[in-house]
Amino acid sequence: MTNKKIFISAGEASGDLHGANLIKEILDSAPGVEIHGLGRQRMVERGLHCLHSMDNHSVMWAETLTRIPALWGVYKDCVNFFQSHRPQVVVLIDYAGFNLYLAQAARKLDIPVVYYICPQLWAHGAWRVKKLKRLVSKVLVIYPFEERFYTRAGIPVCYVGHPLFDELAKREVDAELVDKLSSGGKGPLISILPGSRSQEIKKLLPIFLKAAGLIKEGIPESRFLISCGHIDHLPLIHTMVKRYGLDAETVVGSLGEIIEAATLCLTASGTVTLEVAYHQKPMIVAYRVTPFAYFVARPYMDTPFLSLVNTVAERFLVPEKFMYRDDYPWVARQALELLTGEGKRDGVVQGLSSIMGDIARPGASATAAQEILGMIQR
Repeated sequence: MTNKKIFISAGEASGDLHGANLIKEILDSAPGVEIHGLGRQRMVERGLHCLHSMDNHSVMWAETLTRIPALWGVYKDCVNFFQSHRPQVVVLIDYAGFNLYLAQAARKLDIPVVYYICPQLWAHGAWRVKKLKRLVSKVLVIYPFEERFYTRAGIPVCYVGHPLFDELAKREVDAELVDKLSSGGKGPLISILPGSRSQEIKKLLPIFLKAAGLIKEGIPESRFLISCGHIDHLPLIHTMVKRYGLDAETVVGSLGEIIEAATLCLTASGTVTLEVAYHQKPMIVAYRVTPFAYFVARPYMDTPFLSLVNTVAERFLVPEKFMYRDDYPWVARQALELLTGEGKRDGVVQGLSSIMGDIARPGASATAAQEILGMIQR
């Protein structure tokens, strides 16, 4: 399969991780294929011929307008590559705000487009599925319910599984660190996971810290860990912890160990909830926006669920709340119910075990690679 070219675009750090695993599987099966595109260090290490590094292009939706000049240059270079090198397929990984423009450019040139880790149109903006149908040749989805959604929309679809579980299957939890984190007291250990972005941390950590204070009043022997995903966020977290006066240990990295050590997790929404579920730990999920954003977004939400865990379970298995104010008393009430109600906690753990039995299987990257190679072998 020499001289075949695949273009892959991944903008976020998580997309770079999944893109790197995808490239490995593609090149293991077809070492003669050339992989070009957009990504970060992990993808480059796996063999990506990188048109632009996306290290400085990870943005929240509200920041998009400020990044238009830089992203426009990236877009133009991609279009020029499509025109001059004619890849056999363009593979898009998440990053919908930018990648949908690449899809449009590729389709104009009759280059097949595969979307791997699709925009969550089932959650908000289902009306946009018609546009996606015009732009893509196939979608490779990571949740079982997405297969039903896109099948109903008439888009060719393949459920490949979630690549997160490829990563988790390879990781070994450091049992010694788990023991160290969980030792030091007889009370429950609550792990606080406030998100991986500074914006998330600024919105959610005050809610979780104030809730922790109420939990401490209800269960004085309670202990607290705070997850810091990147050392750059450590000063911000330390400042907030000092402001709210909580006695808590902050740990940089080691997310799996922080979760495994916990009795209960207070967590941001997103993929992290699946990792908490993988460890079968009860959790409370919160998402905080401004009042304006809440009332604008709420009518366009097409699912009753905020968290991926509840969406996969198709029921309110874990407590969750979409907030436009700091409703920390709600977080504390839910936490105390789970910490003191053994039957309720056991029910949550059993539910998490059930859904993980359905979806927590490795092999997503390999399956996705075979689907993509099948398209360029035709």
